[in-house]
Amino acid sequence: MMRLCCFLAVSAGVFAQEIDLDRLRISHQKFVLSNGLTLLVHEDHSAPVVGVNLWYHVGSRNERRGKTGFAHLFEHFFFNGSENYPHGFREAMDDLGANNRNGTTSTDRTNFFEDVPTSALDRTLYLEADRMGFLGKQITAASLAREKGVVQNEKRQGENQPYGRVFGRIMQTIYPYSHPYSWSTIGEMEDLDAASLDDVQAWYRGYYGPNNCVLSLAGDITPEQALAMVTKYFGSIPPGPPLPRLETWIPRLERSVRETMEDRVAQPRIYRVYHAPRWADRETQHLELTAEALSGSRAARLDRRLVYERKLATSVSASILDRESAGLFMVTITLAPRVEPAAAERELDAVLAEYLKTGPTAGELSRARTSAYARFVRGIERLGGFGGRSDVLAESMTYGGSPDAYLQRFGVMNTASAEEVAAVSRQWLGTQNHLTLTVMPIPALRPEKTELDRKVLPALGPAPDVPFPRVQTSRLANGLRVFLIERHNLPLVNMALAVKAGSASDTAGKLGLASLAVDLMTEGTAARDSFRIAEELEGLGASITGGSSVDTSTLRLRALKSKFGASLDIFADIALHPAFAPSMVELARGRRLSQIRQEQTTPVPMALRLMPRLIYGDGHPYAGPFTGSGSETTVRGISREDLVAWHGTWFRPGSAAMVVAGDVTMPELTAELNRVFSQWPAGESPPREIGAARGASKGKVYLLDKPDAPQSIIVAAHVTEANGQPDELALATVMKLFGGMATSRLNRNLRLDKHWSYGTTGLVADAKGPRPLMVIAPVQTDKTKESLVEVAQEIRGIAGERPIAGEEFASIKRTAVLSLPGRFATLTALEQALLDIANNGVKPEYYYNYAANSREMGAAALNAAGAKYVRPGEVAWLVVGDVARIEKGVRELGLGEVVRINADGTPLAAVQ
Repeated sequence: MMRLCCFLAVSAGVFAQEIDLDRLRISHQKFVLSNGLTLLVHEDHSAPVVGVNLWYHVGSRNERRGKTGFAHLFEHFFFNGSENYPHGFREAMDDLGANNRNGTTSTDRTNFFEDVPTSALDRTLYLEADRMGFLGKQITAASLAREKGVVQNEKRQGENQPYGRVFGRIMQTIYPYSHPYSWSTIGEMEDLDAASLDDVQAWYRGYYGPNNCVLSLAGDITPEQALAMVTKYFGSIPPGPPLPRLETWIPRLERSVRETMEDRVAQPRIYRVYHAPRWADRETQHLELTAEALSGSRAARLDRRLVYERKLATSVSASILDRESAGLFMVTITLAPRVEPAAAERELDAVLAEYLKTGPTAGELSRARTSAYARFVRGIERLGGFGGRSDVLAESMTYGGSPDAYLQRFGVMNTASAEEVAAVSRQWLGTQNHLTLTVMPIPALRPEKTELDRKVLPALGPAPDVPFPRVQTSRLANGLRVFLIERHNLPLVNMALAVKAGSASDTAGKLGLASLAVDLMTEGTAARDSFRIAEELEGLGASITGGSSVDTSTLRLRALKSKFGASLDIFADIALHPAFAPSMVELARGRRLSQIRQEQTTPVPMALRLMPRLIYGDGHPYAGPFTGSGSETTVRGISREDLVAWHGTWFRPGSAAMVVAGDVTMPELTAELNRVFSQWPAGESPPREIGAARGASKGKVYLLDKPDAPQSIIVAAHVTEANGQPDELALATVMKLFGGMATSRLNRNLRLDKHWSYGTTGLVADAKGPRPLMVIAPVQTDKTKESLVEVAQEIRGIAGERPIAGEEFASIKRTAVLSLPGRFATLTALEQALLDIANNGVKPEYYYNYAANSREMGAAALNAAGAKYVRPGEVAWLVVGDVARIEKGVRELGLGEVVRINADGTPLAAVQ
């Protein structure tokens, strides 16, 4: 405790005016079992949920050349069931209602996490312990073949994206051939092909013992309960072998290296990469401040110079990749059209030279610190998942040797002077790097003896009652409706102003107008230019973003409670007085055109741009691209006058709703809203007629060529009922079973059983008018024909050919009921529910009764919803892929007329 108290004494006086460091502290207790397992427990009884997070200290750095990809491959084995529960971990998590769950692998660690109801914690710990200590018998030749296929499809999917091969190329170039960071975490195809059963089993025995794991629990549990449960399930697992650990290997480049590579991308991009210190090094935090000062907002040096002043780039970023043994500092510049890379490089060098000479200004330091604090606090709103409380404690313990290591990192940031930051930046961005190696002894470890019978699966406790928070409403004198849900556990306020516009308000000749207008609203007002907005928001730790769906255009504010009033001043100014400055309009137009070109070369967005027109028909309000970006022709034709007119037409208080969730009361909120919005003149936007779909594409198969693509993107879609139906809850459950979770029918078929795809999705998108029902399935090219057959079969099945019954119904019912505790755990989730109430006419009682209705739902209701909403005979098909390789097989299926189209959706002449 002495060290921690000293840290607080030093930092509090320096930084108390901007950040209350006590609000960062995650209370916890630490235990180490006799077999070496480290247990961290954070107690929070605000919801009946526990975030479970296991960090195994093994990653791709533990591999060797010729045997790459093992860490990530083995992550997949953890989901296949274990010796005493050979039924699959995903299915088990579905049954007990887990949320926010996944497994991930990096260079330095493999982690598994899930948020579970308190009633299911016993079973969850049993399952996690069983796959830690008793996975060996499930590693078979058949499971190895299956997971190789899944991982190889995941690799294909990643490399099929624009810039998808860049990161691997960077690692190969900047690190020596023998450095453990020099190969990609996902591994090489030939290594995955060559992986033997003996290799994989040896990997498991070597790295997944309790002495190589940190188990972090956060939520509705006491330390005493946690220790007893963890000892019961994990205590008798023998430790693995002692592991040598490379602590530091920071290489140095003896000269600058320049390389060029080619890829199928819409814009050139420059990556500038420097070696940097480790996660645990003080200098890493100084470089984090430098990255914040250089990029991340319109006011940052690189953004302002390259994007806004010189217009050389459409985006720029600076970041530090702080890994355990060596870090990287990276600047990424996406060039604007027709800009020579050399010109952008010269400007980058000039900005860096200026910064390294003088260091950050006092304002830049303050904004960087506040931005880091705000980002961190938003992360620890959650119990689990990336950046959640359990994750922060586990990361700090694994990389920093202490659960409090994150506080030490903030301490460095808070006390750093401009001179220190400049000196460290000059050291790492202007000179070469060095290597230091330290070896520490491994303590002797032993397992504990327990009487646990691992053949007995712990029972699930009764599902906890999950009341939905009370919705408070009000209305300003000008007609603006106000909706509030209070939550006071963290000093955060989320706010969203939603107006009835969206892409459906675009006319055929002005597609993209709504989203472009909302984007530009944050780029300047009559009183504040873009840079002043960025500077003020950074100083307040706030963010304001805009976006449009098909029916709604929304401005969102994320604010700290202590700075809510000042943040709201900026928000109201943006909402009411956007400048649409001509220079910013042209800059935004350029960015939008670049975005459209990116969409036209990225597989899934290519499909999402075209499918609305095919199923709704030309002229329908929903026929524009699902991305809302418009087309190159329409965006070029949008004028400043169009933007001003759009804002005047649609931003009217009588047709708007303000939804708020967080640390504020209704009297406080209405006082602030009246202060800033009382002068907003009353009025309503014009009514809109959505109408029925006019598409004539059902029974047709459209092919869009993407030469040499390693995957085909299959999209099946049709129009179904509008929002607000009495059986919405049943529909949501059906779609989750069909294509909305890891063990959905679609995913089980194409990924888990056949391993032709890394992941598939089936959904009904939100809309006030007739909604699109879609399946999106990226599959390996040589299985395109077969995958089309399977997707068509699954669509017929969920529509009634294969009713939901028996164990499948029981499983999805358990998932629906037991996942309720985590359903509304974040402010964003509460905000989304309020938007549903405000925009879609949903009564608060829908959410008040959400839990009860989920429990009472029967199989008949689910099957009726499937039959009502899913219509196999009305499906239109779109396949984006290498037409030369897939067209023959697609035509042989006889799904309907096959039509080849270009990237704009225009049919091409028939190919002989």
